[in-house]
Amino acid sequence: MGTLDSVRSQKTVKQLRHVAPATSAHTIGSSHGTSPGVKTPIPGINGPVALLLLLLSIAVVTVALDRGRYWWQWWRTRASRRQQWERLLAEQGPPAAGRKLEDWDLEMRFGEPLLQAAVVLAPLLGLVGTVLGLMQVLASLGPQLLLPAGANLAGFGQVLLSTAIGLIVSLIAGTSLVANQWLRRSQCLRLQRLGRSWAAQP
Repeated sequence: MGTLDSVRSQKTVKQLRHVAPATSAHTIGSSHGTSPGVKTPIPGINGPVALLLLLLSIAVVTVALDRGRYWWQWWRTRASRRQQWERLLAEQGPPAAGRKLEDWDLEMRFGEPLLQAAVVLAPLLGLVGTVLGLMQVLASLGPQLLLPAGANLAGFGQVLLSTAIGLIVSLIAGTSLVANQWLRRSQCLRLQRLGRSWAAQP
């Protein structure tokens, strides 16, 4: 009987040893999973990369709105600007009109360097955020890369959110840049043609 009891106790200890790691793994997995009432940060949308992307997006939107306001005012005052241009040509000659055109060109160029930089930097910041998010996800899976029990698979796809935001910011910056350059060149060309036609008059 003593021998049977010792054999049974050894089997029980072995079973407990097999059950304990599974239980601890389940507990760790549930702590990393989506437990109710606990909000975990989105991988790749937190930290300094998110701050830089936020600041860049605010700057791009601000410049885009400013360019829209500027060109709206330009369109409303186009008649007075043309009269001012013709008066400069008549009173002070082409050199003074050329300097005025350079001043207007500088006003039209405002924000273009930032938009050019945002077209390149925004997708790169988004990719950096995605890479950091993937590193966090792989670290949470453990050395065997096993999904925790009860984990929400849709949450792991949010690591691509920073890349999507970076592409959206780049698209806004690129569209604003192309529109501003087209309007600037067309208006400068129109004023230059007006100046040449005025100079050709007898």
